[in-house]
Amino acid sequence: MKLKKIYVYAVVILIVILVGIVFYLKYPLTKTEKTEVKNETEKLAWFVDKNGYLYYPLDRGNIKFRRENYSETNSLLISKVVYRSTKGNVYGLLVLPKNITEELPGIVLLPGAGVSKGSELKLAGKIAELGAAVLTIDQRGVGETNGDFPTLDEDYYSFIAAKEPYQHLMVYDALRAYDLLYSAPFVDSERIIIAGESLGGRIAVIAAAIDRNVKGVLVISSSGFDFKAKGDASKDAFSYSIDSDHYIDLITPRKTVMMHNAYDKNVPLSSAVNSFKKAQEPKQFILINDTACNHGYCDSMYNGLVDALDYLVDIRTKTIFAVPEK
Repeated sequence: MKLKKIYVYAVVILIVILVGIVFYLKYPLTKTEKTEVKNETEKLAWFVDKNGYLYYPLDRGNIKFRRENYSETNSLLISKVVYRSTKGNVYGLLVLPKNITEELPGIVLLPGAGVSKGSELKLAGKIAELGAAVLTIDQRGVGETNGDFPTLDEDYYSFIAAKEPYQHLMVYDALRAYDLLYSAPFVDSERIIIAGESLGGRIAVIAAAIDRNVKGVLVISSSGFDFKAKGDASKDAFSYSIDSDHYIDLITPRKTVMMHNAYDKNVPLSSAVNSFKKAQEPKQFILINDTACNHGYCDSMYNGLVDALDYLVDIRTKTIFAVPEK
């Protein structure tokens, strides 16, 4: 009796195998379809490895966005841009010179914590007037970009629940902003950098470390956390994943510029210098001494900004001119 049962099971298994073979032969996945399935999976992938490095795929697909007129000055055109990112839309302002005669370098400009794209418009305009395309955004939970910015503890709980933390989502938003500039016909795709103030500076470093197509970073009034492992594997991995000090040495051989005020009240100069030491060549540190500048970009940084952009994207600024012959 037991022998008969074994025969029955064997026959059933054989039938299942034959059905599978027939189905595969009739409806095979082509090589192209397999690649598309794989690519689609890769586009959705994100993770933090055991060493605390955040991963997002290089192939993020086409960027979906809309653009509308916002305002203009005598020399600049300003457009409102809305682009699709993970779990919602990101709102930004694209600032361009009115007279474009060649492909422009592209600058993704990330504001500090709680700072809106409108507040960043003055700096974006100064950069655009030098001859660049500048995209600044409302980060998650600021301005028109939806979200309630969580505490670090809340973000960590999302992380251990396998949900993308806000700190990681902001990195992805920065990468998609890069994608938008990369797709623009008026931007030189070989000269796109990510710049940021304070929190934006940390996000800029992490995003550029992840995507090595980004040509460099400009970090203004910012530093990493200089995190040291505490012995809890998951907490350590999360803490490393949001610490720009953990990534800054990965920017090389691309260029890193840090610009800092000696009297910054939010980020001590010593912290910025410590982060700069972790960066590899080529790199520059631009020090400003302005007792009236509390934090972030100040007008006293303008000459340093010009030098930084010349160094990073070989911008031909309007401050460079030929002395007429007598």
